[in-house]
Amino acid sequence: MTTQPNFQQMPITQLKAYVLAHRNDDEAFHVYIDRRRAASPNPVPMTIDEAEAELQRRFGQEPQL
Repeated sequence: MTTQPNFQQMPITQLKAYVLAHRNDDEAFHVYIDRRRAASPNPVPMTIDEAEAELQRRFGQEPQL
């Protein structure tokens, strides 16, 4: 059995690399997002509709229905 890394103590750059290498690790992803949000000087709250519109604007994809 492998031991899970301590994501809270991992440097953010190492955590990002881990998340990119282990895309199915939901726990690591959530810790990464939480830490990035906490470090952001200007957090911007969005509704789901605003987030979908922003993603569509950035990536030019139609929303899935």
